[in-house]
Amino acid sequence: MQEQQRIRLKIPSDYIYISPIRAFIRHLAQRLEFPQMKVEDIELTVDEICNNAIEHGSRGANSDLLLVLTLDDDCLEILVRDKGKAKGVISWLHSGRLEEVEKQMSPKGERGHGIFLAKILSDRMDMKPNAHGGTDVRIVFFKKSPSVEVGEGRK
Repeated sequence: MQEQQRIRLKIPSDYIYISPIRAFIRHLAQRLEFPQMKVEDIELTVDEICNNAIEHGSRGANSDLLLVLTLDDDCLEILVRDKGKAKGVISWLHSGRLEEVEKQMSPKGERGHGIFLAKILSDRMDMKPNAHGGTDVRIVFFKKSPSVEVGEGRK
């Protein structure tokens, strides 16, 4: 592939579109020759992030999600952007209390399982408020796992 390529997808903010997005992401990751286990991680992570964006962000008529996929020889980066007003766990992010969001991102919490899964399945993940009043979630997957120093986690 040599140079970086970018794909922009604007989809209506409705759960009905999650399945086609999953299928597209799966097929793309396979064509990019990610290992099968990583393909499944990518697919599940995108599903969780898009579902969160619909539930907590953009929802309803005239609302949409933006997915920006950046591809190169070594990695796939996916940005999921919603424009809606955040509520629930994600609203803490907008109030500048990210550490509270982090505490909710665990298998022990009642909510935040999707964010927790995305964080452990991706090689990198970050969330931040965007200029539209919504949330940007950026996830990165490397074809080969990045080197990890002794004592560090997967990230």
